[in-house]
Amino acid sequence: MFSFIKELGKIDVICNYNDANSNEEDDESTFKSYVKSVESDYLLIDFLFYKGVKYNLPLEKQITVNFKRKTGIYSGTCIILGMDNSKLPGIKISFPTEIKFIQQREFVRVPLSLKTEIVFFPDSETEEVKIHEASTLDISGSGFCFVSDEPVKNKSKIVSIINFSDPKEKPVEVSLKYIYSRSFVSAGKERYKNAFAFDEISEKSRDKIIKEIFRYELEMRKKGI
Repeated sequence: MFSFIKELGKIDVICNYNDANSNEEDDESTFKSYVKSVESDYLLIDFLFYKGVKYNLPLEKQITVNFKRKTGIYSGTCIILGMDNSKLPGIKISFPTEIKFIQQREFVRVPLSLKTEIVFFPDSETEEVKIHEASTLDISGSGFCFVSDEPVKNKSKIVSIINFSDPKEKPVEVSLKYIYSRSFVSAGKERYKNAFAFDEISEKSRDKIIKEIFRYELEMRKKGI
């Protein structure tokens, strides 16, 4: 059942915050780590670091762990069991539950702001079409996030028109899949981070988005960022 868990295998540890540790723009952090040891009743992973400082998570904290394999990613829910300071130090976590397999291309996500119109089609005849104008908080070849003053509701059909930094570049239209709408506090005001995945997108449209991301990364390198 857990054959995808390998010693020295690379993992991503994703932690959601529901307390004062939450920063102003995001309530989720992702740490790079790896599996040090597979024991009979727990997994030992490397310590989590943020800017070179060891990051400690509380006992019984629920985390999401993505186990990376060549064929894709196995994602599951684990629990922080404690620290091991023996000859092989690390963090003890439970074996994953609610395991999902994600077979996907790897896309780089960048904090690129692009103007977009998001169209929410009604689920019933009594509702109206709603159009939300926003700028992306970040974007990749698989989806994007944006910030709003009100939470976004899930709809059966959502379409986005994404504009590019070059006004001569024709916008692309993509079908979206709602992922989440999470609240956070910024400057004393409650706001919402909304995430969407591309549900239906042509390879041509995806390639245009990836090229825009590549241009952004190139510009950042020129600036030494």
